[in-house]
Amino acid sequence: MITTPVHDDIRAFAAAVRRHLDDLPVDDVDDLLDGLEADLSDQAAEAGDTFTLPDAATYAAELRAAAGLPERSDTPAGERVPIRRRIADLRKSIDTQIRRNPAAEWLLEFAASLRPIWWILRAVVLYLFIAPLFWSGYGSMSGTVAYLVGATQFPGMVLMAALLLMSVQWGRGRWAPTSILRGIRTTVTVVTLVLTPFTLVSIAGSVQSLVWDSSYNDHTAASITPGLSLDGQRIRNIYAFGSDGNALPMVQLFDQDGRPLTTIGSDNGSAPFDNYFYGGGGPVPVPYTAPGAADAWNIYPLREIPAGVMTWDAEDDVAKAKTPTFPFLRVQPVPTGAVPSTDASPGATPQPIPTPVQETVAP
Repeated sequence: MITTPVHDDIRAFAAAVRRHLDDLPVDDVDDLLDGLEADLSDQAAEAGDTFTLPDAATYAAELRAAAGLPERSDTPAGERVPIRRRIADLRKSIDTQIRRNPAAEWLLEFAASLRPIWWILRAVVLYLFIAPLFWSGYGSMSGTVAYLVGATQFPGMVLMAALLLMSVQWGRGRWAPTSILRGIRTTVTVVTLVLTPFTLVSIAGSVQSLVWDSSYNDHTAASITPGLSLDGQRIRNIYAFGSDGNALPMVQLFDQDGRPLTTIGSDNGSAPFDNYFYGGGGPVPVPYTAPGAADAWNIYPLREIPAGVMTWDAEDDVAKAKTPTFPFLRVQPVPTGAVPSTDASPGATPQPIPTPVQETVAP
């Protein structure tokens, strides 16, 4: 049988627990404490002198957790809770639920340790969002990488340093003493979170383009210039001179595999003129022709349609083609010591000399 003081302690304990739950609706409190005093009395009768009451605040918190209710709020029941406090209470409740799982708690602590990285990333994203509003990038570069490189130059360096300092101070809970500044900080953070995935994709694309351009820059001119070119500039005609320095009015040229060496590209097709230059206002090369033979594009110098006589009638324009004038009447003869030996090299197989195709149009 329990004594009267024990009964008084149980009643006082129940009242204290009720006070710790007074932020909840009365009906919820009654449901939580229904039969509490009777249960404690039974426990006291069974335990005898060893019976002790738990801490009221701890017991009330355990009742909340068991019922899935939020932690205690300082706002009395029935009073409207500000949205900011609701969000804070929700975050606190979620944090508590997560920390009940050891693995989830470890992940939460790990993510918290990465906060400084987020502060830096937030500054970078803000910089890439603001920088294009004031300048077009760094030098001749373009894309996101151009602005990142610009962060190492004035004024990009100043802007990046200012944003980095602000982001770090915000992350440390500084520089936001008023509710307005805290609202601005929250808004900027949300916008940055939304822009971050797009920024990372843009950075990756810019880096890939930069690497691609660097790798293939040396081949760009050759890949976009059809036919024979020199340093990326299309060659229109070729003029040959003998070892004595005199002009050779007609030569045939072949490459190392015996293929005709031509100035036109493969996209010229069967056109009777070099369509790369056709319509450009300057001379237009045309091939040498002969009855029953294919057009000869490797006999130089190629005949040319003079500048300024284009009628856009292909046959009429080709008929006006003439043998061009050599750029030099004569060049320096090849020094005697530079003339190669006339002896056949070992293993060389004599090849027939191609017979030049005579042109059918008079110069």
